[in-house]
Amino acid sequence: MLLACGTLWGQHDDSLVSLLRLKPGNYWIYSGTAESADSSRPGESPSVNRFPVRWKVEILEETARDDLRAYLVRGGFLDLTWFAAGRNRGDYLWIVYGGRFYVLQANPDLLKAFRDPKASLLEQIKREQPMIQLPLTDSSCAEPLEEGDELKRDDLFYCWHFEDKTRIRLQAVGLTKRNAEVWSLWYRTNPDHQIVGFVPHIGFVSYDFAHHGTPSQAHVKLVAAHLKWD
Repeated sequence: MLLACGTLWGQHDDSLVSLLRLKPGNYWIYSGTAESADSSRPGESPSVNRFPVRWKVEILEETARDDLRAYLVRGGFLDLTWFAAGRNRGDYLWIVYGGRFYVLQANPDLLKAFRDPKASLLEQIKREQPMIQLPLTDSSCAEPLEEGDELKRDDLFYCWHFEDKTRIRLQAVGLTKRNAEVWSLWYRTNPDHQIVGFVPHIGFVSYDFAHHGTPSQAHVKLVAAHLKWD
């Protein structure tokens, strides 16, 4: 089913850059909890540590390569999985190309390519699975630009896809209070699952992670944002 964001949000630009508020200086702050298990001795059940978290996701830099846009971002939801005390925010590249949105953990080679105007970032994402793909539809996997060697699946495991929508009262410092439709973006595997709440033209408003074996989970919601609108 097509998710008609244009009818919900009036005359907004419905490009991914606009839908996700992709602009250097924009940031989102999330608050909640994370849990992870301590290592245990054989035969003993692991103890579970619970941490309060307040996590900032901030767009630092932008670069363009023809139709590709890439953003260096500090802080990401993957930082919250298997959480440990003293963890620092990681660096990520958010990339928009071909109606798709990608999130890649920024290793040194990727950062070097980001800062080298002659380097190809397209090669970095050709077989990566996008997190979001236009047009926005539910119950349909976001598909990579090129198929890899993995076997085709006929279910919604191991791919990002939209499921249900819920209506909430969105309240966060820096945003006007509003009723908003939140689209649930899922990624399921056999051992764990991730759910990201997405509001068009605001960005990501929640994140939930749970491992189905060794205890590890995270649950955060948007509490503040700074979004430039031009």
